[in-house]
Amino acid sequence: MAGDEDEVRHAYGDNIGWRLKGYSRQHNGASISEREITREEFVRIRPFFDAEDNPWLVDLHQVVPEAWHDVEKVLGPLDPEQDYYVTGQPLDWDKDPVQAAREVLDERYPLARAAFLGGSVASGTYTANSDLDMVVIVHDLPGAFRETFVHRGWPVELFCHTVESFQDFVARDTKDRRPPLLHMCAEGFLMLDADGTGQRMRAEARVLLDAGPPPATTTELEDRRYGTTDLLEDLIGARDDDELLFVAARLLTCVGELALVVQNRWLGHGKWLMRRLRDAKEDEIVDSYRALVRGEGPERFIAVVEHVLAAAGGRMEDGYRRNATPR
Repeated sequence: MAGDEDEVRHAYGDNIGWRLKGYSRQHNGASISEREITREEFVRIRPFFDAEDNPWLVDLHQVVPEAWHDVEKVLGPLDPEQDYYVTGQPLDWDKDPVQAAREVLDERYPLARAAFLGGSVASGTYTANSDLDMVVIVHDLPGAFRETFVHRGWPVELFCHTVESFQDFVARDTKDRRPPLLHMCAEGFLMLDADGTGQRMRAEARVLLDAGPPPATTTELEDRRYGTTDLLEDLIGARDDDELLFVAARLLTCVGELALVVQNRWLGHGKWLMRRLRDAKEDEIVDSYRALVRGEGPERFIAVVEHVLAAAGGRMEDGYRRNATPR
């Protein structure tokens, strides 16, 4: 127990308060129950969660049914009609992300059928600079839209859909191998489920994510091999240090995506590409690029790119041809 407490103190410092909040499963609005819990109580329930790495926000529904009795032994009886969250936040910081997100729902979409809170808040890695990534499902909506605004100091990235438009966007994003809505739905917090729509969407999203993207076509794989080969040649031939850095940065994305496509895995932009590479055990791509940026030379990065190209079928240069799209 002492080791666990030291880990919590190391991650958050001593100025952290922990709250157990309960929200109605049937409607939006503020929490209907709330109480402080001690550091010791938090440490005792912490092993029951999947997101133990940085649980500033943990969802009690991550707890498997077999462990629910053990959680109640620590926290006392819990109402099955409430969705419970444990939030940890600095005692001098009054911004609660779940509360802020629920206020957005209550003020803007009181008749929403379902709502999900994703991103860094859901993964437990949020900071004071994070935003609230929200998917809201509304029954009668003229058209799907994305909107950015600020609520109580939180930047909000909101994606508003009907069930049908959500499915259309997911189908398009799945084809492109980047389905952010699927990840938000399957891995985020289900904040609202007025009629069972949320649970159905969450289960369907999980199945689609686990199934992975569609296999790459011959044309897609050749195009990716060609783009990676072209940048690799530019990197090998670079004679200017700044030019080398710019080419390497572009090549990092191309070779990272190629490695994921070969493994038939999901892609991502920016930090999400890095996370997908880590999940795929392709750390050497990032490590070799980091060595280049540190000034240790491009040789290691070049060797890694060559290895990824070999796994994809080799360099693509001689004989590559694409006809222009008719206008």
